[in-house]
Order: sequence, then C-alpha cells, then structure tokens
Amino acid sequence: MTPKGIENANAIIEACKLTLAGLDQADPEWKKVLQSTIEVMEDLKTKFFLKTNLAIPITNASRKDATELQSLVEKHDLSRFPEVLTRLRGNMEKLLKQAKMEGIIIT
Repeated sequence: MTPKGIENANAIIEACKLTLAGLDQADPEWKKVLQSTIEVMEDLKTKFFLKTNLAIPITNASRKDATELQSLVEKHDLSRFPEVLTRLRGNMEKLLKQAKMEGIIIT
C-alpha cells in the first residue's frame, strides 16, 4: 500500500505538470514556481518524511492547491491563479521545513 504522503506527492506533480501544459503566455514566475514544486516533490518522494502520518496534512493542503490551479487553467479563469499559487508556494515552504524533521525523535 502506497503511503498517503507519496500518493499526494504524485497527485501534486501530475496537477502541476498539467497546469504548466495549459499555461501558454502566462507569467514566467508562475511557471518557475510550478516547475520548482515538481522538482521538490520528486526529491521528497525519496525521503522518509512522506511515508509518515506527519506528511499527510501538509501534502493534502498542497494537493488541494495544485488541483485548484489545474482547474483554473482548464476553465481559462486565471483571476484567482496568483492567490492560489501563493498559497501553494507557502505550503511547499512549510512542507520543506517539516521534511527536515528537526526535533522529531523516532522511537
């Protein structure tokens, strides 16, 4: 059985790839954030953190943001795109910080 954190990571990567594919003449900064998200998630998939229950809340939030971005691109309504992208970026920063697992003792 695939851990929920890994499952979410795969969904985030897929949603970001589909979002990138749908962004034609968009802000290059948006594309940069999405590409960075894909790279970070690919790297994190090899880390222990995503296999723990600690990863589930933040990866759920990131997955929700990534799928919302995908939905906005599919609807051709980018009015909320910067807001959702900022939220995704914040969640990704939080995920990276948590993935370091500083102060966590495994017993």
